[in-house]
Amino acid sequence: MVVAWNGAAETLFGWAKSEALGASMGQLIVPPQHRENHARGLEHFNRTGEGPVLEKRVQITALHRDSTEFPIELSIFPMPLDGGGRIFYAFIRSRVAEETARREQELRAREADALLAVAQRLLDDVSFDEFTQFCLDTVCGVSGMEAGHFLVVRGRGDHARLHPTGIWHLADAHFQPVVEATSRVLFAPGEGLPGRALRSGRLEALDDLSASRQFVRRDTFAKVGLTRAVALPVGQGDEIHGVLEFFGTPRARLDAQILRMLQTIGSQVGVAIRRKQNSEHRETLRREMSHRVGNSLTVLASIYRSCSRAAQNKDELDDAFLGRLVAVGRANRMAIEDASEGVALPALIGEAIGILPERDRITIEAPALVVDSDSVMPLSLILNELATNALKHGGAREDARISIRAAVSEAQEDLVLDWSEIRDIAPAAPPQASQRVGFGTRLMQLMVEGRLGGSFERRHDETGFHVRLRLPCARLEMAEAPGPGGTRYGQSPSVAPNA
Repeated sequence: MVVAWNGAAETLFGWAKSEALGASMGQLIVPPQHRENHARGLEHFNRTGEGPVLEKRVQITALHRDSTEFPIELSIFPMPLDGGGRIFYAFIRSRVAEETARREQELRAREADALLAVAQRLLDDVSFDEFTQFCLDTVCGVSGMEAGHFLVVRGRGDHARLHPTGIWHLADAHFQPVVEATSRVLFAPGEGLPGRALRSGRLEALDDLSASRQFVRRDTFAKVGLTRAVALPVGQGDEIHGVLEFFGTPRARLDAQILRMLQTIGSQVGVAIRRKQNSEHRETLRREMSHRVGNSLTVLASIYRSCSRAAQNKDELDDAFLGRLVAVGRANRMAIEDASEGVALPALIGEAIGILPERDRITIEAPALVVDSDSVMPLSLILNELATNALKHGGAREDARISIRAAVSEAQEDLVLDWSEIRDIAPAAPPQASQRVGFGTRLMQLMVEGRLGGSFERRHDETGFHVRLRLPCARLEMAEAPGPGGTRYGQSPSVAPNA
């Protein structure tokens, strides 16, 4: 029983002297998990006069009035009473400050190791997805979070949306339902925890996401036991390119030191992810330029042969060929250089297919929408690839017509673009689809699925060759643009490649 309690004890444990005197020390300041050993040790001392922890400095935890545990250093000295029995004097020193310093030092070391590992991985020849996966694994390992995911920004301003990438760290397979729940959600600025981080440009945290109505996926996450969340925007300068989100169980710590570490590591990881993204983008452009030069030379040779057969003299050859030569250059320029600003969709289509002859046999119907600069290059490359293939494989021949029709779906979610190469005289049998997957096909897949988050399908039938593109409007940042809603190729400057 407590028989003396000084001012330092009041400060250390939160109990006033009047409250502590006469109370059971075991119930007052001994944590529940140590009480049995405490009672057993006291009984052993009373029976034998021996105590293994007496007159020694012992490091253990104690219990504060608010039920929190904190580390202490304890020394106990037994003294005999004049009338018999014993009294124990305990000298106690809080170790909170040094434990905090030790843990801070340990976190700094883990933080440095994590950043070094990310920097080394950045030098390795791995894909962007593999690198991002490594970063998520590393951050979760250092912070003690059980799940992590990377969302990428598509679009600009109020049209910006965070799209799931499907790149996850999961510490346990039973967290898998959160992947499916996230795959169906896009976040606008301010929507959900990732959207809040996108809008504020700073780290956002939730101690109990199951109680937050802003967290739209809370039911699924709560079911698997993930109740704590952190969202961290990543980018360079004032431009945010994505958001890292991390999730933990109630055991996960979200104190100031952990959040500071996440902020430090996350910001550096964000820069590294962006560098890797840019590196892959440059490599794609390099390969595309090589592919495009080869294609362009092949196309120009074909155009030249066609023009030379029809021309009666040099002037006619110049008129017929040089304009198409410029059109090829313009299509390449728009795809590679002129993607810094948005482009009206009809103009983009006209520029991208400017290499095609027989303009009166090409029909374009497209809404007057502005395509965001991020989407100009991939969409231009897709259309130019289709136009190039039409030239190389006969879709642009004299007995064929090309139809390009684009429209926004009824749900206002997708832009649906249909490319059709229609023969005036149907062949005896539809051509057999090639089983070979060349770079052109891989480029289409990379641009449609990877860059624009859409899908495409191709088919040959008795009427000709058909391609349908389905592209999410959120990726294209659709906006009103001046000009007609649809037009016939060659009749409007907004789509004519020579305008």
